Amino acid sequence: MFKFKFIMDLFQSEIMTGPYVEANIRAKWLTRLCPPDLKIAFAPNKGQVPLYNSNPIIIEKNRLGWWNHYVQNYTSDFVLRKKDGGNWSLGPNIDLSIPLGKEVPMMVSSNFQKGFILDNINYPADLIHVIPNIIDSDLFFPRPKANQMTVGWIGHDVGQLLKGPEVIPFLARKFPEVNFEMIHSAKPAFQNEWLKEELPNIKIMYGISHYDMPKIVGRWHAMICGSKTENCPNQIIEAMGCGVPVIAAALDGIPEVAKTQILLPDMKWETPSQGDRFNRWTTESLENFAAALEDLLHEQEKLEFYREMALTESKNFSPQVIAQKWFEFMYFCRDRYGGNDSVKPQKKRSKIGNREKKQSRRQTTQALKNKVRNKRGRI
Repeated sequence: MFKFKFIMDLFQSEIMTGPYVEANIRAKWLTRLCPPDLKIAFAPNKGQVPLYNSNPIIIEKNRLGWWNHYVQNYTSDFVLRKKDGGNWSLGPNIDLSIPLGKEVPMMVSSNFQKGFILDNINYPADLIHVIPNIIDSDLFFPRPKANQMTVGWIGHDVGQLLKGPEVIPFLARKFPEVNFEMIHSAKPAFQNEWLKEELPNIKIMYGISHYDMPKIVGRWHAMICGSKTENCPNQIIEAMGCGVPVIAAALDGIPEVAKTQILLPDMKWETPSQGDRFNRWTTESLENFAAALEDLLHEQEKLEFYREMALTESKNFSPQVIAQKWFEFMYFCRDRYGGNDSVKPQKKRSKIGNREKKQSRRQTTQALKNKVRNKRGRI
């Protein structure tokens, strides 16, 4: 049995961002669907417990006898890799400015992320596996729509307005008959930068639990993703799982998860001027969002079409589909590197046996180096 351990930081935080949500969904579904020849455990910070009780195995970060998979390389957990000295894996939260020290199996959330890594560091493409995020199908499914036309947005307003909250006030002025609902991961920090005046058809929420999100999202007739960069956006795939059509810019990892939805090409934002630190969509790009929404909301047949397409495409991110990708990655780590990353007590062997073992190990190591060297390259 191959024992695979996720070394991570948090399951729960005051601000539940995408990586924390995905950690909980991963613990729930990989535990539930785990095949009999694998054993999966999670090693979070002390005192951390998952949101959803699916009886995952929770162990210490330094427990021996397990393959170590580091969910991120920018926390203090990552120093453990220097102590164990064995094989390990990494992803999907990767800071390329931090040296890895060796070439290891890596999982990323999109082909966009994989391409970014290959463009920036010299790394074997065959070691990088693409595993998108999971939609929790227990929670995100079609629900009755709001009585009045309602359009939603999910994100935050930190990080140079990268989630594009300024789109919603622009649309709210254009469509006074439509209700707009904004769900922020935390209380807005720079609301005065994107909402200069209160508008009666904008409702702002924050701190909504993941469990309660689908009750709100499922009521929407459409969702606007105003993001200026995304890897594998949970908010899009979860909205699609509720049968909610999505309007978004056709950039980065968005086309990989929402190719059937309304994706806007050639979108541009203004770089911050002196004394400013926020990236804002150009007026032309904001008008593109408005034109797409106008076209969608006033043609019932088109609205139904995109609902059905969203539901169909969301099945690509079902727990069963994505869990299988994770299990294949675990088998890759096992087969490529020979089992759990631990030092086990060995029985005494004769000197002849030890010499034969060392010679065999040298030959295997050299063969592996040659194999990696031959496969190294970019995609």
